[in-house]
Amino acid sequence: MLEALIPYITAPEKTLVEDMPLLDTPLKLQFFGPLVATGVIVGWYRCLKYARLKDLDELLFRDYLFWLLVSAFTISHWVSVIFYFPHQIEENPWVLLQVWNGLSSVGGFFGAFVGMMLYLRWYCARQKDIGPQPVMVYADATIFGLLAGWCFGRAGCSLVHDHPGKIVPEGTFLAVGPWPDGTWRYDLGLVEFMFAVCLMAFVYFVTKWDKWPPGRLVGLVATAYAPFRFFLDSLRADEAARGVIQTPDERYLGLTPAQWFTIAFLLVGLWLLLIRKPKPSDFEYAKDSARRKREEAQAAKGDDEGSSRKAAKEDDEDEDDGDDDGDDGHEEAEENDDDDDEDEERVH
Repeated sequence: MLEALIPYITAPEKTLVEDMPLLDTPLKLQFFGPLVATGVIVGWYRCLKYARLKDLDELLFRDYLFWLLVSAFTISHWVSVIFYFPHQIEENPWVLLQVWNGLSSVGGFFGAFVGMMLYLRWYCARQKDIGPQPVMVYADATIFGLLAGWCFGRAGCSLVHDHPGKIVPEGTFLAVGPWPDGTWRYDLGLVEFMFAVCLMAFVYFVTKWDKWPPGRLVGLVATAYAPFRFFLDSLRADEAARGVIQTPDERYLGLTPAQWFTIAFLLVGLWLLLIRKPKPSDFEYAKDSARRKREEAQAAKGDDEGSSRKAAKEDDEDEDDGDDDGDDGHEEAEENDDDDDEDEERVH
């Protein structure tokens, strides 16, 4: 039998604020936060790589990413609190504002979907110079970056051990221990981190993702992740343990919230991979090359208008100089006439 004796490592943390005003909770700096922030940055630039390859309007895409992140993190926290730990709302309703205090990965995926649809189909539709944007190419770009950022996020989960699994015998493959209660368990954050790294490497280095039609990348990732996550959640700790988990995750009809979400993910993934066909409208998105041409044309037009104004100004100055010269000549002629009259008087 394969054995993997993985030690339980306690990552250091620092309390920044003992008691946050209104929120009645301390603010701590842990490895999780910086790793998630790093994942966001890395994922952002990977998204941009895909967007540039597909000629997506970069300015529009950057704005889209910002609002996507806002929606993803907000709804991720709400799903975590409302569906996993509803008792926390009764104890302290302000917990809904503590976005840093508990995130749900599947809630983040759902939040990203909500943010994407609102931005592309609602916001862009109300911009006269943009119009509604096709969803599939933006979804692929988002997933492409998420694959990298996801690894950093799950690395943070594995360090803070916030996804404890069921108790297993010491020496069980992938078991971590001893935990604070002296047991050996699966660390589900660590297991998912390993899966995320493998999936990212497969997509980046094995598949021909850059030649795939819109929607296929999302379909592949959703189809691969859904059954894995469904099985992984069956290994979650289902009873409280001191120093490990205070309250087990809520179950609904015997399934965790993540398992219900992954059923939907699998159906969508299979539809994208096996049923949906590419449409011409999938490629009718705002292109960066077109935006640059418009900007160059506007700049050239501005230069021409500036040159025309400058030439007109110079012509006006020349006319003014001509008028001044004419006035001077007229005055000189009058002076000469006066001198001639004086000479004639002297002769007479």
